[in-house]
Amino acid sequence: MTMPQKPADRLFEKAFLTFRNTLGGAAGPVPPIVPLPHAPQLVTPVDYEAVAMLYSNRYRGAFILNFSLGFLAVLLALIPLSGVLSEHTLHAIALYLTLAEVACIVVIMLIHWYGRDPVAYNGTAGSRVLRRLGLTNINQGWRQQWGHARLAAEHMRYIDLILGFPGIQLHDEGILEQAGEAHRETAATLRALGEQCPTAPANDAYIDTYLVHFLSVIRNQRAYHNNNAHRYHRIHHRLHQTASWSFYLTLLACGMHLFLHHSLLSALAALLPALAATCHGLLAAGEFNKLAEQWHTMAHALAKLEQEVASAGTSLAVLEQQVRTFLGLVVQDAIGWHVTLRDKDVQVT
Repeated sequence: MTMPQKPADRLFEKAFLTFRNTLGGAAGPVPPIVPLPHAPQLVTPVDYEAVAMLYSNRYRGAFILNFSLGFLAVLLALIPLSGVLSEHTLHAIALYLTLAEVACIVVIMLIHWYGRDPVAYNGTAGSRVLRRLGLTNINQGWRQQWGHARLAAEHMRYIDLILGFPGIQLHDEGILEQAGEAHRETAATLRALGEQCPTAPANDAYIDTYLVHFLSVIRNQRAYHNNNAHRYHRIHHRLHQTASWSFYLTLLACGMHLFLHHSLLSALAALLPALAATCHGLLAAGEFNKLAEQWHTMAHALAKLEQEVASAGTSLAVLEQQVRTFLGLVVQDAIGWHVTLRDKDVQVT
């Protein structure tokens, strides 16, 4: 099951993936998950993973596009002052430069209006005016939607571990039900799926098979979290480095202006601080360093759990506790995302 993508969603996805892959580099190899034989073929009413990816790309693509468009608007405004174009050329394209700058600002505002938090904005006078103007689908809360769908997706992603445990079914609906009304439907879905699924056997052959599957899931997630930790650390470092060099080059441009009077130096003295501000804005909105630390901690915890599982034998009581520990880790990781970004609404710039 996949979510239909609108052109805007493809743009958000492209913006985020290009940003992540360019600054963070390519991901390392991730070991595959060994499938659990005879796993139940269950159909969930909602593809929570697809919903989570949709709103994840919208939210992350939104702040990347908004800060990038803000920088582009400054660049367009400074082109006439740079001295790199002749008077004749400037006269011919001045209107287009102005329209392009206005378009950047309009797109920034539209992204902000559509993606921002409904709790904070739905009752405001500004929102009522926008709806009267025809923007009826504003304040969609992309960050909140992402957080809610991600928590549900973490439960459904490991449905084989939960419902396929030898001899019993493991349910952890308490976390979902405590998380509020938005997750009650997911908790009910888990209960319904459990009722559809027969209890897995508890013989030695199946336990060994389940253990192989469980270890492959841990190794897959450990590699995934290691990859993300390294990529987001690189993103943080490169943005911070770009911002620092922008200020150094601004100082150089100002110093050169004392000896060489050229409008291009004045334009660079204005543009480079704007680039630095864009980088710092992305750093603040993305929380790349905090997320890298969170992923590093998660990878370390998974490595420790992997060692324990590999050396524990096939005791069902111990295995049950280890699976519950794993499920608790991935759920807390999803909640950690939500907490880290809770005050990072879709911004103007």
